[in-house]
Order: sequence, then C-alpha cells, then structure tokens
Amino acid sequence: MARSRFPNALQMRTLKYGEAAEAERDRVAEALRAAGRHAEALLLYERRPGHPDLAGEIAWAVGEGNGFHLTAVQRTGGTVAADDWQACAAEAERRGRWMDARHCFVALKDEASLRRIAEHLPASLQPAPESEDEANDA
Repeated sequence: MARSRFPNALQMRTLKYGEAAEAERDRVAEALRAAGRHAEALLLYERRPGHPDLAGEIAWAVGEGNGFHLTAVQRTGGTVAADDWQACAAEAERRGRWMDARHCFVALKDEASLRRIAEHLPASLQPAPESEDEANDA
C-alpha cells in the first residue's frame, strides 16, 4: 500500500494541537490547498485568524460559490466581508448550488433573497410565507 503524502488523522491532530512549527503547518496546508483539499487545509489555520492564506481561502470559496467554506473560515477567526458573502451567493446561484446560496443569505440576513430562491430549497428550509402586513410594507 502506497503511503500518502498527506498527514493522517493522528498526524493532523499533532500538527493542529502539538508543538509543530508554524512553518510546518503552513507547508502542509499549502500542499493540501494545492491538492484541492481546502477543508483540511483550513484546519491548520485555527488559532491564527490573521494568517494571509485565509484571504486565498475566502477567494477560493467565493469563486466556487461555497458558502459553507466561508463559514469555516469565519470559525477559524478569519473575517468574511459582506461583499464576499454576496459574491459567493451570486456564484452559488449561478451554479445552482442553492444550499450554499441560502447559507450566504442567512449570514447576510437577506430575507428578500431567501424568499427569491425558496422554490429551489427543501420545504423544511423555505422561509415562512409573508404575512399580509409584511407584504403591504414592501
């Protein structure tokens, strides 16, 4: 069996929480990103919210329309601007990734857009119908 060039779960744990040098974390994260394994790479940026590679992760997520990855960046301490959420939502819609678009609109608290895409969402995730008062206010 060939050995993977990427760390296994135990090695990742050691990289994340052990005494590994930041340069080693960065090297492994870059290799993971280059292989398209962004979610795993993002784990190595935890506790480093100002890391410059987080901007690349945000750009990647926006370009893919991957709203869930933007949330992961935010959870690591990175800052995701409203413009990034909006651009990600637009790309997600363009690609027909309705759950990602919904995720972005929830983050933006954009009820109008949630209603606009509601027909593409499972019934359990569709916004409640507008009351007559809300409809008249619009």
